[in-house]
Amino acid sequence: MTNDVFEYTSGFPFSSKEVFDWHKNESAFQRLSPPWDEVRIVERINGIEKGARTIIDVKIWPIWKRWIAEHTDYKEGCSFTDTQITGPFAFWQHQHIVSPLTHCTSSLTDHIEYTLPLGFLGRIFGGAMIRQKLQKMFRYRHAIMHADLEDSIVAKESPIKKVVVIGASGFVGTNLCAYLDSIGLSVKKVGRKKDGCKNSAYWDPAKSDPDPEIFENEDAVVHLAGESIAEGIWTKAKKSRIRDSRVLSTRSLSKVLSTLKNPPKVLLCASGTGIYGDRKDELLDENSPHGSGFLSEVAADWEGATESATKSGIRVVNMRFGIVLSPAGGALKELLIPFKMRMGAYWGKASSAFMSWIAMDDLLGAIRFCMQNEKISGPVNFVAPNPVTNYEFISGLEQVFKQKAFIPVPAFLLKLLMGQKAKDLLLSSTRVYPKKLLEHQYKFRFPKIENALGHLTGNAH
Repeated sequence: MTNDVFEYTSGFPFSSKEVFDWHKNESAFQRLSPPWDEVRIVERINGIEKGARTIIDVKIWPIWKRWIAEHTDYKEGCSFTDTQITGPFAFWQHQHIVSPLTHCTSSLTDHIEYTLPLGFLGRIFGGAMIRQKLQKMFRYRHAIMHADLEDSIVAKESPIKKVVVIGASGFVGTNLCAYLDSIGLSVKKVGRKKDGCKNSAYWDPAKSDPDPEIFENEDAVVHLAGESIAEGIWTKAKKSRIRDSRVLSTRSLSKVLSTLKNPPKVLLCASGTGIYGDRKDELLDENSPHGSGFLSEVAADWEGATESATKSGIRVVNMRFGIVLSPAGGALKELLIPFKMRMGAYWGKASSAFMSWIAMDDLLGAIRFCMQNEKISGPVNFVAPNPVTNYEFISGLEQVFKQKAFIPVPAFLLKLLMGQKAKDLLLSSTRVYPKKLLEHQYKFRFPKIENALGHLTGNAH
């Protein structure tokens, strides 16, 4: 039986060397993995050259399958090929071909030959589905690569070259480290586990202040660490961990940074739009007063904990994150479950409440933008310019998945199951505008919810 063939080609306003070399980045594979597919990277050996290996676990329905691919051909600046050794296909070979068009433009062709398992039956029952999945995947991959290459040009012109990321193993931190590496920055990952990996450091805020040497002569620090607010019920102990993990760690970090001989130029510290509280349909920007409630109090104390760094002359950006959208984690991952089961749900009378959101790609881009723009400091709203009501958000999911949300989830049930967390996270209304980002000319890739959801789920039209 002959192999099936799939090809996807895009033109890039970058030289063939730039496009080819981008694939050599350690994080390129992670950046190219669509967020809607569950993939765990087990091991990568020797990059993309001949003899290199990539070992991943992929989730196919409820089953995890080990996939081992070996690079079987390599032509510097032109092409490289990986071939499945073991995995879900009967045969799989993927050739990446980079071709110059002019001295500063090029094309990339992904040429794949594959055979589905179960022979004729596999082709009959899975052929159309696989082609559709490949089309979605490579449309996403080429879009990500184009955006990262654009940002790498800006990164080359900035004095910010070395970045420390605290909370590197978290939902945002994992994506941020891969993104910063892909645009050519040096990334030092700081976590609570001693892993001994290259360019990593250990700090457990619950036990001590961080080692000053971690930050000496670095250009920027991004502080993302903190107890998850989405996981678990907000008991008294949980709320204490949420507050202390943010406020105490930030105070400790700021104190250490303020004593350094050669401190970083900028500290970007996470915060949240929860600082504004439940404000109905009031349009809020960075000059709006704080609200009331648990999250508002935590965020205010969190931002106040950076005071010693600010007083020492370090530029501080308090990143007020809205709801970060990615099917790989956070709120969107949970909301997608009923839609994937064709049982879309919405939450009753809270449908008119506003939610301020941002696509993961724009969150990463905005962090890089604020890191490199010396004129930006203080609180910054990390949200898209078009906040939506819960009803509009669910309508966007309905358009993407071409199905109706027909299961109402009453507010009282959410409160019963989730307690205060439901009130503060799902039922409150916060309509936030990214005034500072827009004033400084940050260009959002996904300003509207329909485009963001289409991109993030692979259903862009």
